[in-house]
Amino acid sequence: MDPVVQIIKTGFIKAIKTTLMLMKVVLPIYALVVIIKYSPVMPFLERAFEPAMRIFNLPGDAVVPLITGLFTDEYGAIAAASQFDFTAAELTTVAMIGLVCHSLPVEYALSRKIGLPAGKIVIYRILAAVVVGLIISRLGGVLL
Repeated sequence: MDPVVQIIKTGFIKAIKTTLMLMKVVLPIYALVVIIKYSPVMPFLERAFEPAMRIFNLPGDAVVPLITGLFTDEYGAIAAASQFDFTAAELTTVAMIGLVCHSLPVEYALSRKIGLPAGKIVIYRILAAVVVGLIISRLGGVLL
């Protein structure tokens, strides 16, 4: 077989596998967020977290992609955020917080397994996400 054809075939197979792997994460989270968004839980979450979200110039419903990102990964947070009508500045703030602080349960377990101070690392990442969120939320309108 021609080497170029083999490279294309291998790349296509890897792309399909990657897409399927991402869909296993994105689709369930997307469905769950849709259910939460249209359930009586959403107004409760908005009211409960609105004061905290206001610190970052975010609406109360921004808590959904933030919490999703904390417990899953960036793809889960993106799926969750796609359900809401955030401004560019709000979406940038949510994204930056999520990039600094995501997948905490997995990273906590991995840190412990390799002998790092997992609790300190989690606290550091949460504090770093708060600092980044505060900075980006203040600069959001200027940068966009």
